[in-house]
Amino acid sequence: MSHPPAEIIEIFSAIQGEGPILGRRQIFLRFGRCDVTCSYCDTPLCHVELPAARIERTPGRRDFVRVANPIGLEALIEAVIRLDEPRGLHHSVSLTGGEPLLHAEAIAAIAPALRARGLRLYLETSGHLVAELDRVLDLVDIVGMDIKIASATGFPARHDDNRRFLARCRDAGREVFCKVVIGEDVTDAELDAALAVVAEVAPETPFVIQPLTPFAGRGRPPAPERLIELDERARRRLPQVLVIPQTHKMINQL
Repeated sequence: MSHPPAEIIEIFSAIQGEGPILGRRQIFLRFGRCDVTCSYCDTPLCHVELPAARIERTPGRRDFVRVANPIGLEALIEAVIRLDEPRGLHHSVSLTGGEPLLHAEAIAAIAPALRARGLRLYLETSGHLVAELDRVLDLVDIVGMDIKIASATGFPARHDDNRRFLARCRDAGREVFCKVVIGEDVTDAELDAALAVVAEVAPETPFVIQPLTPFAGRGRPPAPERLIELDERARRRLPQVLVIPQTHKMINQL
């Protein structure tokens, strides 16, 4: 059975800078396209049509070559595996974007070959495309699920979809954490609504508060004292709360 090629932004090896596995080396497979437009988005290329992707040839060396989009799935697998040297260097492959679940068919097609290589698959997603998740959930190992809030993204929250999404991960026994990006305008009610998603569905799930990183002059993080207040508020609802900024921006990783 043939599968359509995939639109890719880039493939490279770097250090993960977000969430509970920060500091781990990963191969990043960044898919194009996104169905949301967050005001703080630091990947604007996911909102334009890209004639070519950039693919790293040597892990971590930034020696990119351009490859025409869309990319056939065999070539995609080959590009990821070529970066998997030496074996054991990478914790996992980050399926990111954009929104990777817009490419659920491609993920389902390439996942078996990557897993056969011994690579774990880490899905980084907005956490609302439930039907698409169902197509790949048995093929991924870790799910990093964003819970979007209006003050930071500029569009309405989708907490009912978030609940269904998290429930699917819970029922499948997948390793999962939830993340919420917060800016200076976050309200207590917004945080409470995001916390309720986790508290009502899978309260033991790690909950990451990520202060917004300004991009292209847009957005501001909460003041230090406000961040402490929000952390305390979250800890009253959930047992596993972490405050983690985008550390890869601090060390000039991609």
